[in-house]
Amino acid sequence: MIIRDAVYDDIDNIAELYISNWKETYKGLLSEDYLNGLTKDYAVEKWSKYLKNGNQIFVAYEENEFLGFVASKKDDEEENYWYLDSLHITKNSRGKGIGTKLIYRVGQYALKHGYECMSICIVEGNDNAKRIYEKLGAVHYKYFIDDFGGVKSNSEKLIWKNLSIFA
Repeated sequence: MIIRDAVYDDIDNIAELYISNWKETYKGLLSEDYLNGLTKDYAVEKWSKYLKNGNQIFVAYEENEFLGFVASKKDDEEENYWYLDSLHITKNSRGKGIGTKLIYRVGQYALKHGYECMSICIVEGNDNAKRIYEKLGAVHYKYFIDDFGGVKSNSEKLIWKNLSIFA
């Protein structure tokens, strides 16, 4: 398996996985109307802009098979925090440690670039993700109301206080 920086040729794979995972993961947690409104065109535009704006996306491949991606950027709220924005693994690749390797890659990136902490936000009810992040050292930071295109959701921000665990 290789993990590398994403390029524009990866955007279709990223967009398709993003849409399918959101519809699966957030069913029952976010409104059906919101989830049904997520389209591939929307996701292609979102992730193309994300990459263009200098944010970081890593992709994982096994030979030519796309396994998943992780997107990250400077935290909008906290000075000197790096934000793990989005982590998605294909259905057939889950449970094989790929998500952990992608999280570690982001943690290493944040450490290398001098960030003090790393953060991630999760929608209330996404308990599997929360367990994984806590197992990897993330701790509770705050609860808040998130807004997904006008759809409000109870959410939680977790942080990794010590990035040296990713070294």
